[in-house]
Amino acid sequence: MSPTLVSLPPEILFNVLSYSSPFNPTLLPLHPLYTLAASNSYLRSVVEEFARGLLKQHASINMQIVRRGTGVTRGGTQRTVCRHRWMKWLKSTCWHCRRKSERAAILDATMTCCKACDRRVYPKMTMTDATTTHGLSKLDLFTPNILHPSLPPLTIGSYMCMGSDALMLSLPDVLARKSYVHGLLGPEKAAGVAYLRRRAAAHERMMMHVGYSLVLGKWSKNPDDWYKWRDDGRCRSLQTKEGREQYVKEALEREWAVMGMDIGGERKMERCDEGKTEESAVVVD
Repeated sequence: MSPTLVSLPPEILFNVLSYSSPFNPTLLPLHPLYTLAASNSYLRSVVEEFARGLLKQHASINMQIVRRGTGVTRGGTQRTVCRHRWMKWLKSTCWHCRRKSERAAILDATMTCCKACDRRVYPKMTMTDATTTHGLSKLDLFTPNILHPSLPPLTIGSYMCMGSDALMLSLPDVLARKSYVHGLLGPEKAAGVAYLRRRAAAHERMMMHVGYSLVLGKWSKNPDDWYKWRDDGRCRSLQTKEGREQYVKEALEREWAVMGMDIGGERKMERCDEGKTEESAVVVD
């Protein structure tokens, strides 16, 4: 007979609970700690001890309460529920300075972070700054896509500004992506401001032919009738499906050739000492 959760010792259950998103208060009221504690008394006691350890380790809270009218302390499992106290602390305390705050971090909505700590610990920049100041296109920033199919996504977030959503990107991620892309382009092209602007405009035209647009950092497919009103008669490649596919194919091959990449977006490795060439995909953190 295979073991069940009830048959496991607390030491193993503590390891299991560490994978139940104990630092994510956005899962309330159906948080795994709550649903597991509602199963039976044994699992509830294990969850309580697990939450008690989290409170003592991260919040420096020792779950001891004082009986009313006496000076005697006792464990608080009967009158104070540790899992509720832990979730309340996560939602109402900045995780860095330990001050009272209910503000969520821009780059991580599951983390409670005050405005000062969010600026200090997690430097960010707007999409406009990333494209204009650092010479990157939207295809360079929001990956994976047709141009960079093997690149991982950057850390992004959004917040409400003047009635609309403002998109923010992690500054270290943008600088790392800039170093990678400009390294592929070469020093001459990377230093050319006019070339980088033309390159970004060419990427916009490419995505217009693909039929995808950017919505809060995610590529979203346009409606099927999008080309009917978008085509004003001046761009012949937009008029037919075959024309759009041919335009995208030629544009991708041209971009990959400039960056020294194979067809499919894989970067070529440098030539070996024996004169042989090895090719493989490069994974970028």
